[in-house]
Amino acid sequence: MRRPAWAALLCAAAVLWAHADEPELLFRFPAGGVVTTGPVVAEGRLWFISDSKTLYVITVDGTAIGKRDMSFRRAPFIAPDPFGRAALPIGSSSIVLLNKAGQEVWTVRLDGAPEGPPSFGPDGRMYAQSSQRLYAFAANGAALWSRELDERVAAPLATGPGGGPLVGLADGSVRLFSRDGEPLWNDGFQSQPRFLATLGGRVVVALADGTVAVRAALEGVDSPEAQDPAAGTDERSDQRLGSSPLALAAGQDGFSILGSDGKVSAFSEDGSLAWSAASGLRGAAGIERFQGRTVVLSRHAVRSFGQDGALFRDLALTNATGLPAVSHSGTVFSGATDWILYAYRFERPFPYAGRQALPPMDREAAAMAARREAMWVPGGSTDDAVQRHLSDIEKSLKSGTIGEGAGDAALYAAAVALGMLDAPFGSGAVPQLPTPRGAPARIKACEVLGLFGSPEAVELLTEVFRKDPEPSVRAAAAQAVALIGLDPDGRALEAFADKAAGLDSRTALAVIAAVESLYRANGGLDDPSGALALLRIAGSGSASTEVRRMANDALRRVASRN
Repeated sequence: MRRPAWAALLCAAAVLWAHADEPELLFRFPAGGVVTTGPVVAEGRLWFISDSKTLYVITVDGTAIGKRDMSFRRAPFIAPDPFGRAALPIGSSSIVLLNKAGQEVWTVRLDGAPEGPPSFGPDGRMYAQSSQRLYAFAANGAALWSRELDERVAAPLATGPGGGPLVGLADGSVRLFSRDGEPLWNDGFQSQPRFLATLGGRVVVALADGTVAVRAALEGVDSPEAQDPAAGTDERSDQRLGSSPLALAAGQDGFSILGSDGKVSAFSEDGSLAWSAASGLRGAAGIERFQGRTVVLSRHAVRSFGQDGALFRDLALTNATGLPAVSHSGTVFSGATDWILYAYRFERPFPYAGRQALPPMDREAAAMAARREAMWVPGGSTDDAVQRHLSDIEKSLKSGTIGEGAGDAALYAAAVALGMLDAPFGSGAVPQLPTPRGAPARIKACEVLGLFGSPEAVELLTEVFRKDPEPSVRAAAAQAVALIGLDPDGRALEAFADKAAGLDSRTALAVIAAVESLYRANGGLDDPSGALALLRIAGSGSASTEVRRMANDALRRVASRN
């Protein structure tokens, strides 16, 4: 008997309804065991550890890019940096930074066990804390400074306005430091801080008693009012939640908090409550904030809420072993009991501005710093005086005691490396040559910039490599780039490729070492300019046989690691 048309339509609708909430599977990735740590998503990559003692690094579309055998089955944290790398605890008191292929870049040691994951500034500086000490390390792992804290820490570290560390302590105080360890702001609260975040120039503090406070920490930081810890406090921005916070996430358009009662609250950029609703998820434990969306995570499900608090998407998870992760691509990643990491389509891609671009070092500020130093350093800008002062900076860097003077010291070294100093009094007419005239001072300045480990100096060092008239200074600039180990915009690698064919032996060897260092720190051949530089040196008719051989060997090593 033939069914009527309306019955067929109803049957089809029922099938569609039954499958409407079934997730779309994008890919499966074999984890070799149960996922015990992660997944963690950052910069288009996914990091996780399985109980086979293996760390995996894959792209958000499922391509494997790194794998590493570990000595442990799980880790307290995986903390991504801004350059596609990640930090993990190792041993009782050390932190290792791995490149995106899972290879070790550097390891640092604290005085005690890390208290929670480190945070990273936009320049790659890593801030870490033990029970009562705060540490700052350059992007190349060099120790920059540390500070004793008079209370134990009570909240995970955050990166505050200005790129320095934001610290919450057990006495209820929250403190903001500059990148160089200078105290910038502090405020006291009646309850312990549980979570901290940054929203523009404001600090968001989620307290144990369920209070949420927003403070304008850096507005008018140079004004007299900013020196008063109570200045800028706006009690009207404080909000009371129904329970203590479980998680806090800040985005471009505000922040969201998950309470221990399962309620999720979303706030606008000025700290005012936009909406609050029950998450409806059993065991909700995580939250993410994207533009226009708040996503709540549990081991069993993921839910997204729109700007008005209305439920937008709901994804059920089966056999999950831990908290899932969600990426800007709108994909949810979840490890399961069958040793598979699953990727599900959940939402449309969320707007994402990408990694914050690093501004180059300010040349005008460098010139001013050099003029200030010349007024106080005996002998002014003579070559000997400059080298003595640079040697003092070098000693402070190597001992990790540079501290609050780091900013001016780096600017001074930059001015010397560029030859921007004023000529010493009585030296007569000055030709269009770098000052200081002697190459040793400019070489030492490049070395000092390398020790600072800041990728902000790479553009400046690239200019020295391209333009300085002395081959020894150009070689020192390449060596400094190698020491920094990062080339965020690819300018140094491009310069190495452009100049590779006609280099003297000393500079060619420095370029070979720099290319290897950059690829090793990155863990991938994303920019082919470095490989091109090695090829051109290897094929240069003006290079010695030994230099060509070393370029070929470096090229083989780079290719085998990536």
